[in-house]
Amino acid sequence: MSYNFFEHSPVPACILEPSLLLLRVNTAFSRAFGFSKSELEGIQNWNHICEFKNSKPNLSDPSLWPSVNVLDENSSYAVSILTKDGTRKEYSVSFAFDSEEFQIFAYLEASLFSDLSPIRYDSAKILAGNGDWERPSDSWVQKQKLEAIGTLSAGVAHEINNPLMGVINYAEMVFNGIETGNPLRKYAGIILQESNRISEIVKDMLTFTRLEKEEAKVHDLTTVFCSTFGLLKSGFRKAEIETVAPALDIPIYAVCSAGRLRQVYLNLLTNAKDAIESHPDPDHKKILTVYWEKIKKGNRNYVRTIVEDTGPGIPEQNRHKLFDPFYTTKEIGKGTGLGLTVSYNLVREMGGDLSFECANGTTRFYVDLPESF
Repeated sequence: MSYNFFEHSPVPACILEPSLLLLRVNTAFSRAFGFSKSELEGIQNWNHICEFKNSKPNLSDPSLWPSVNVLDENSSYAVSILTKDGTRKEYSVSFAFDSEEFQIFAYLEASLFSDLSPIRYDSAKILAGNGDWERPSDSWVQKQKLEAIGTLSAGVAHEINNPLMGVINYAEMVFNGIETGNPLRKYAGIILQESNRISEIVKDMLTFTRLEKEEAKVHDLTTVFCSTFGLLKSGFRKAEIETVAPALDIPIYAVCSAGRLRQVYLNLLTNAKDAIESHPDPDHKKILTVYWEKIKKGNRNYVRTIVEDTGPGIPEQNRHKLFDPFYTTKEIGKGTGLGLTVSYNLVREMGGDLSFECANGTTRFYVDLPESF
């Protein structure tokens, strides 16, 4: 390992001895966390500044160190690193073993959600090994993620939107100006198609950032559903999916923003269709079921919309990530990974809740909205 490269690398990195003593840090590491090198180098235990979030490598047994490989996907771990001001930063850390010096190099890659935590720790106590890490709740972490992506989305969406409109307009002019049969027309069509796909992603991002406010009123949920399903009906028919939606002619009222609820229904119905079509058994029953029921939470009455599909279900290990921004199980180019995140945010803004469960070969999404103000 070139120590000159180590020192001047833009990636925060440090060197550990077999005792887990923090032997050396580079300038990027020092700057990232606000400590001077002298404050960090010589810390008796790496774990005093680093908390592993989920899985944790076995660094306490030096005999296992030669098996650590930075190229091994299992050697990358999510961690929280203590900063000088007592906050923490989220990073992904990878390890590489130096057989000549018998040392471990740790390389850090910043998380998208770094620097967002308002929780502060006593950095002096933790450095000395006397402090405790406070563990935020899952709901708090989810809230931080949503706020982070909201901020990111607003900036990205506006930066993309203006030049994108120019690309789409000129692509339409080129497409319409070329005679049918000319191969250039095909290429212009591809540009137009892909530009419109980017436009849809931008719309999702703008919806996510809640730039437009719509006043909540009492609406008939079946009317909102029917107007939404009408946009997708032909797709369900083409996919030979049976739709079961009893009592559509009976109004059922709840407090919501019709436009936002329409977006939620659209996302849930699209996901249900994709899930049903992705079932590995071509002979399984393709059924979408939508119905409503009244429930009570505490002292308030709610109206629940149930959207049920007979898709393959959601693997248990992936369920906790379902509402995470940009998480998707769909093939590349088919989904943005923002649909459920947007829906979750919209329902919460309307005073409701979005949840799901998998049971007996079906997946059910629940949209709970207050029955009255």
